[in-house]
Amino acid sequence: MRRLRCMEMLARLVTDELVVTSVGGNMVEWHAQGDRPQNLYGVFMGGVTPMALGLALALPRRRVLAFDGDGSLLLNLGALCSVGELQPPNLKIIVFDNAAYDSPCGLPTVTAGRTDLAAAARACGIDDVATVRDVDAFASTLRAMFATAAPSLLVAKVEKGNEDVPVMTVDKTENKYRFVRHIEASEKLTILPPAY
Repeated sequence: MRRLRCMEMLARLVTDELVVTSVGGNMVEWHAQGDRPQNLYGVFMGGVTPMALGLALALPRRRVLAFDGDGSLLLNLGALCSVGELQPPNLKIIVFDNAAYDSPCGLPTVTAGRTDLAAAARACGIDDVATVRDVDAFASTLRAMFATAAPSLLVAKVEKGNEDVPVMTVDKTENKYRFVRHIEASEKLTILPPAY
């Protein structure tokens, strides 16, 4: 299955959720579905799930989606232990697992072999876990996960390679401030005080 097909389906389901993406294809293919202030693009490798976890804990009334990659999650598997221990019901993690580090020449990750991210998540205490290999299963599983009041992790086995999509229209600094200002306005919070 192609990751872009999953992103297109996600675009039909996502409303006001906060979305945190990894770098590379996850970032540009999600941006191509429609830029919105609720998107935080291109979080460093290993930081996507922890960032989304922090947001979910700080904003318990908001659903938070992590669009992670296998290479990124493998750099910080301990984040799954924190999710399993803290059990934020509003956190949904989608791992686009192409069994490769797509950005640096497509070198394989260990999920090309025996490593099973869904099994690792279960072992860390995340009960709502699934692995899917086609778009129909992706859609139905995701809808079920959205309906649960528990942390969820969906491993989407996708093909290697990035799609040819339009270039991003927002840079990372602008994106960061826009994301924070959206949260401040929608949650009636002050996160970044005015500069003097």
